[in-house]
Amino acid sequence: MAKSPLHADDHGHHIHPVGMYIRTGSALMVLMGLTVLAARVDFGDIVTGGHHQYGYYVNNLVAILIAAIKAFLVVMFFMHIKWSSSTAKVWALTGFFFLPILFSVFADYFTRSHEVVNGWTGSQMETALPRVIGENDQAPLDPKSSNNQNRNPRSSLW
Repeated sequence: MAKSPLHADDHGHHIHPVGMYIRTGSALMVLMGLTVLAARVDFGDIVTGGHHQYGYYVNNLVAILIAAIKAFLVVMFFMHIKWSSSTAKVWALTGFFFLPILFSVFADYFTRSHEVVNGWTGSQMETALPRVIGENDQAPLDPKSSNNQNRNPRSSLW
């Protein structure tokens, strides 16, 4: 390659030591094993003194904490945010800032009870459209008949 100013290598030093990648990868493997072990332990018995009602929340909190640590390692070292500009660091931290806001918005959704709506049950052949041609006609539509002029009940609206 030419040594002229047009072809000068003005890029910074991008090569990082292999040991950093090995340490980060090893930490991610340890955290993966910790995630598997944490999935088998009921933290509700340990933290809440046997109250199984809150154990589900404690287990999820531990899993989210481990996942956040893994995401932090990936973003900082594998995505090189640690050595990036301040703007890149701000944008990377913005995602971590808005994640709790997203969870808090959906927390309201998860506190609502499921309302059963009378509707389609799946126990018989049901459709959304009525199977009669007119208001007074109780005969079902015959799909093989070519004499269905008003086959679409909404066609009179157009």
